[in-house]
Amino acid sequence: MEQWAHRFFDLSTDLLAVLDTEGRILQVNPAWCGAVGWTREALMDGVCWRFVHPEELESLKARLRALRGTDTPVRFSCRWRCASGAWTRLSWCVVPSAPEGRLYCTVRPAPAAAEAAESVGLTSLWSLSDGLPFGLYLVESHSGRVLYANHRFRQMGGLDTLEDALRRGEVTHARVLEWTRGSSLEPALVHIDSRVDTEPSTSDVDVLEVSLSNGRILRRLATPMRDVRGVSPCQLYIFEDVTDTRRTEEALQRSATNFRKLTECLPDGLFVHRDRRFVYVNPMLCTSLGYAHPEELIGQPIWCIVHPDDLPLVRQRVTTAVSGGVAPVQEIRYLRKDGSSYDAESTGLSLEFDGQEAVVVIARDITERKRMQAQLLQTDRMALVGTLAAGMGHEINNPLSYVLTNIRLALENTQRLKEPGSEREHADNLQETEDMLREAHEGGLRVRDIVRDLKLFSRQTEEENKAEVDVLKPLEFSLKMAQGELRHRAQLVKRYEPVPRVFADESRLGQVFLNLLMNAAQAIPEGDAAHHEISVWVRPGPSGGVAIDVRDTGVGIAPELLERIFEPFFTTKPVGMGTGLGLSICHGILRDLGGELSVRSKPGRGSTFTLHLPAAAPASVPSRRPPSRILPAVGQGRLLIIDDEPAVARSLARLIGPRHQVTLAGSGLEGLARLNGQEPFDVIFCDLMMPDATGMDVYEQVREARPELARRFIFITGGSFTPRARRFLESVPERWLEKPFDEQRLHRLINEVLRST
Repeated sequence: MEQWAHRFFDLSTDLLAVLDTEGRILQVNPAWCGAVGWTREALMDGVCWRFVHPEELESLKARLRALRGTDTPVRFSCRWRCASGAWTRLSWCVVPSAPEGRLYCTVRPAPAAAEAAESVGLTSLWSLSDGLPFGLYLVESHSGRVLYANHRFRQMGGLDTLEDALRRGEVTHARVLEWTRGSSLEPALVHIDSRVDTEPSTSDVDVLEVSLSNGRILRRLATPMRDVRGVSPCQLYIFEDVTDTRRTEEALQRSATNFRKLTECLPDGLFVHRDRRFVYVNPMLCTSLGYAHPEELIGQPIWCIVHPDDLPLVRQRVTTAVSGGVAPVQEIRYLRKDGSSYDAESTGLSLEFDGQEAVVVIARDITERKRMQAQLLQTDRMALVGTLAAGMGHEINNPLSYVLTNIRLALENTQRLKEPGSEREHADNLQETEDMLREAHEGGLRVRDIVRDLKLFSRQTEEENKAEVDVLKPLEFSLKMAQGELRHRAQLVKRYEPVPRVFADESRLGQVFLNLLMNAAQAIPEGDAAHHEISVWVRPGPSGGVAIDVRDTGVGIAPELLERIFEPFFTTKPVGMGTGLGLSICHGILRDLGGELSVRSKPGRGSTFTLHLPAAAPASVPSRRPPSRILPAVGQGRLLIIDDEPAVARSLARLIGPRHQVTLAGSGLEGLARLNGQEPFDVIFCDLMMPDATGMDVYEQVREARPELARRFIFITGGSFTPRARRFLESVPERWLEKPFDEQRLHRLINEVLRST
């Protein structure tokens, strides 16, 4: 409706104006330009007094002042200065609006009768309006005589043959009706009322729209031409073909409806905000945020759905969008109604919404996608581990072979010690047994380190564990893992230059290195290792970062395949040799770290993959805590060990030593029974993963029943954390012991618990 009112204001042939009581012209319509010759800008540049004849100025000022605080319409006329310098008399109908302090004015040339038209010359009126795109039709009210009909009106009604008679004033409205019977004008003309208004008229402009038989739409506007007394001796009619306008409006309405339907059905969250408050929210965003109805968000500040840690970033992005820019796609954490959060890819841009500038934001929930990405990442990682099973077996079997051999021989030596012999023989036997056990211990530590590295590499987590990393550590581990594949295909050349540390997830970085090394190995056929080479060059990169080249002398990659090499599921390997995910995942990991992965290759001469990583900033991670010093031993305590592996429990008891009184429980349920039996245990060792009741279950039940014992738990873990176990360990104090046991850490933890109790 507001849009229609603006259009009527602009198209009205009446002179329409808005003034205040001080005479300032606030708004005029385009009809003024044709009537007085001034542009709208010139008319609105100040007060109206400069256009009023000096003899009538004071009278007009008094009239306008008298309208302050009233709502009573008033009529008057005055002489108005045209742009040509001539004076024309205008009749004013002024309707004041007291609350706004504004005057709404309808203005017409005076007198508005046929004689006025003749006084300025009908000939000039005919020539001036013949070029207008709409029809004009002026009828004398008391007689029905047609005073004027322009070219467009005659064209619509097929009245060109009557032009001379119309100019002479010899045609009546009844004759026009008869002549146009059956034409497109007839439906609009038959509604014309040619009665004379003998009393001052206050009727508004009459608007009629008629659908014609040819499918066109005709709009007729009728307005009385009044004199200074308000009497209307004649009627002016305007005929306009508004078919295209209506079709455009209907198309816009359909477009708006379709847009609403689109946003309502959009699988992504969408909202519109103005002045940083919601003005529209689609159903998918409500669902993602946990709101039942959009009305719960409409009018609320947009910051209420943003995670506090992301607020500075979002404020900056909103400023960019409001200023006309585009906030690019970026991950933002959104807050649900219940306080939880989820990750979404969000983008925003400025556009017109409901006729006003606003910002539209699309937020795609990527929770499931990130879960699938993490699953793919883990799948690729496990596929690599499976591929390298033989290499890992070799790495473990080497130390395991002499560990088992030395332990068996040490057992035989202890048996010989029981037999009679000389003191010298016993001493030699003891020394040999000690050497064998020491070697076995070193071999066990080597196996432990391999398993720890393997656990780090295969860690199942959806969250990255970023820290300052020396790239050589995951690189060397990956080389060790890939050695079984490399040694039969090529000679390994390593070139390491000093480089800064990087801020990364060590496990995922190792996955990248291992993928690239395996690709390099598989690009070289087996059996000719002496003539092939795989080189690894670690060097300073651009801008103070790190660059790592992995080069092979294999078959190379065809130029037409290079640009697709990082696409998911694209592989140059034979069927069964790869999934096509490895390089795509490597590319994604490095991109998330702020780095990049590129490739150079020539068929028959090999390939070089280059990693670029930014150096870690000094404040990237908190400083590491200094290693805790071993405190003096505390007095004797009662210790409970809960573990479903009896051998592990007994070895831990032996490591604790005879200083403390140790009780063993072979399952979680047995441990719970002892703890519920009110036995006074000072320290409780509890395995995290047990079949009948996990260490987490034991801890939760003890915390409920005997909360004073909850501070005495030390958890035992083999390092294979489930997501629940990982969250649990993050929520309790850092008292956990990893298998194989570190004796120093063991006694330090016992001392800490005994001191706290």
